[in-house]
This record gives sequence, structure tokens and C-alpha cells, in this order.
Amino acid sequence: MRVVVVGAGLAGLSAAESLARGGADVVVLEATERVGGRVRTVALGDHVVETGAEWVDSTHWRMHELMSRFGVECEGEGMVWSTIRRWLFWNGVRYAGERIRDIDSKAIDELDRYDEFVDATGDAMPDASRPSTHPDAARLDSLSLADAMEEIDLGAVARLFARRDSQGEFAAEPHDVSLLFVAQQRAQERVELARLGVEYRAHRVVGGLSRLVEGLWRDVSRAVDVRLSSPIVWVDQSADSVRVGVADGSQFEADHLVLALPLGPLRTVELRTPMADDLHRAVQGLGWGHITKTAVRFAHREWLRGYGTTDSVSQRLYEPTIDQSGESGVLMSYCGGDGGLELASQPEHVRIATITADMRRIHGITADAIGAVSQAWPTSPFARGAYSVYRPGEVLRYWDVLRAPWGRVHLAGEHVATCTGYMEGAVESGHAVAARILAD
Repeated sequence: MRVVVVGAGLAGLSAAESLARGGADVVVLEATERVGGRVRTVALGDHVVETGAEWVDSTHWRMHELMSRFGVECEGEGMVWSTIRRWLFWNGVRYAGERIRDIDSKAIDELDRYDEFVDATGDAMPDASRPSTHPDAARLDSLSLADAMEEIDLGAVARLFARRDSQGEFAAEPHDVSLLFVAQQRAQERVELARLGVEYRAHRVVGGLSRLVEGLWRDVSRAVDVRLSSPIVWVDQSADSVRVGVADGSQFEADHLVLALPLGPLRTVELRTPMADDLHRAVQGLGWGHITKTAVRFAHREWLRGYGTTDSVSQRLYEPTIDQSGESGVLMSYCGGDGGLELASQPEHVRIATITADMRRIHGITADAIGAVSQAWPTSPFARGAYSVYRPGEVLRYWDVLRAPWGRVHLAGEHVATCTGYMEGAVESGHAVAARILAD
């Protein structure tokens, strides 16, 4: 059996390895000159930061298996997401801890009610891999996180926190996130926490996530032909085979094709064999979140520890080097949704200057800035966004359609996984597609 895999991110590499182990002859075509996709570790001086995917949750057992395999350890004690309320920058003033109540005494209680309301949407979902099984699926899919915010009647401060939660977790504005999608995410997490018997924590890894990608690539390339700088431009298939054309004019024919690339770039590929209408609508229509991450290294660490929320352009600020030694340190701005898209429209040097000035204003930083990097995923040509987000109405319309094969063509990536939006989902989807093909 011959299989072509398009994309050398975690989904593509996982699929290629599983296929090769099953005896398939595999070629991997990667559009860029590097492997890893939306995993991208960058060195700033003696520090490393993630300009793409950053966190491995305690429930992400496939990622932990890769970490164990390649000797990569968790960094620090990990984080519980309730710590995003540690401090708030509001109307030019920074408030920490209980002082947030000085702005609005009801804000934290409102947020607690909102979180309970949103989390409870997943309680009745019997199978997180099939969100349509939720008894209230149609109604929840017609609603958004913005509707939940209205239901709880959040005040201005709580509303800012809730909006930043949506921009951070889903890379989208609250009105662009289906409540059924949130229910599916919560149900998935709850099932895995119970099955694994662990407490929730999110971890960075020592030395950066690119170590995992590099380890996986080394192993895969021993058995698989990996070709970099090979973007595909067309796909054609018949009852017996599938063919792909590469930008340099080369062609590959195979028994199966795995499209392990984000939907944004896939939308520009010429499909010489038309997709079924429902699949074409799903590929062209599924929501895609926007994230711009900007990391600035300062000579001294002059900021509040912890994950903070701002009403400014930075949206959220935190120190990704909190568990890395040294006098200098790095501060990160994580900007999602409409703000992430707007920031992405600017050149990198402008983004860096804008965020550096905002960091100085918020924390009163006087230390020299001695390095910086900004990654705008919405304008990255072979990503065109951060990760998928199912908007209202899209779970019931697109979920099952995207996960079914299209003749000899199979989609892989976090957007077709149960653990949607995470590296764990990318690995999950790669293994699942390989198993389907090998069973053919």
C-alpha cells in the first residue's frame, strides 16, 4: 500500500509513523522548510519560548507518551487556569488578587456563576466524540458563549475576563463559539480526568516542544520519505488511486492520501475531483481562530508573577520563562480573536514595538529589551490561523462530515479530533486515520 501524507506537523508525522509501522510505503510532503507545523520553539538568548502551541495538559496522554519516549520532561509545577484572575489591568491601573473586587465587588462571583453555567453544558453529553448525542444538541449549537454571558448578565469586569477566556481558549470572540462545542470540550476533559485519575494541570516542557517534533521526525525519516518545501497545488482521485501535484511540477500517485494540513491552506488547493457538497461546505466554512503571540526578553524581570488579563492590546500577559533560570526573563502577550487578527495585519517590528510599549506601561518596566519575536498565525501562509473553532450551528453541520473519508482522501489534524484545538488532538487524528487506512 502506498500513502501520501501532506503536512509534517504532529498529525502528519503521527500518521506517517503509524502507517509505516503497518507496512505502508509512505511519502510525506511538507509545504515549508521545517517540520512541526504550528509547534514552533524559538530561542531568545538563553531562554526558549513557544511561539505556537505551548501547553500539554495532564489529560493529554498521547503527548505524555511522546514526552516519555523522547526524554522530555514537564517544566515546573504546571498551571491551573483559574490563575488567569491573578491580576487585571483596567483603565490604566493594575489590580492584583483581591483588589480586583475594588473595581466591581460582584465580578468574581459573576465569573464563578458563568464558569459553572458553561461547564455544566457538558454534563449530559454521553459521548464526547459524537457531540450530536447531547440531548439538547440543537439548542446548544444555536447558542454561543456570548449568549451565555448574557444569560448570567455579566458586568463589565466579568465580561472582559470572559471575553479574554474565549479569545485565549478558542482563539475567537464569544459570539463565534458554539455552546455545543464548549460542551464537547468540557465533556472530553472530564472523561479523561476521570479515566486517568489525574488532577488538571497544564505544563510547558523543558527545552521546548520542538524537541518532541524533532524526535518524532528523526524516527519517521528512517522509514519514510519526507520532502520539505513541497506544497501541493492539486488533488485528483479515481476509484483505484489518488494523485497530488506539487508546486515544482512533480506528481505522486498513491492508494490513499492523508491531508494533515490546516483547512486554510487546503482551501486554496485545486480539487480536480469535486468534493461532495456537504464536505466542501465544511472545509470552506469551518471557523478558524486567530492568535498572535509576541514575546519580549527584558534584561531584568520587573513584572507581577502569574497570568494577567488586560483591557489593552496585549489582552493577556504572562511569563513563559517563569521556570527558567537567569536574571533576564521573557514576557509574552497572547492576543486572540479579533485583536489577534488586527495585530497580525501589522509588520513584525511594529507588533513588537506596540506590545513592548504596552508591557512597559502595564508593569512599569524600565529594563532594556534585549530580544523579541512575534508570530502572527493568521498571516502565516501555510497555517492561515491558529486552530479550529466550531461556531454556532457548525458542530451539527460539520463535525461528522469532516471526520468521514472522501473516497481515498482522509483529513487529519486537530480540527477532526475529539481533543479539538490541541496537539493531543493532532496526534489522536494521525493515529486514527492511519488505523482506518491500514484496515482497508
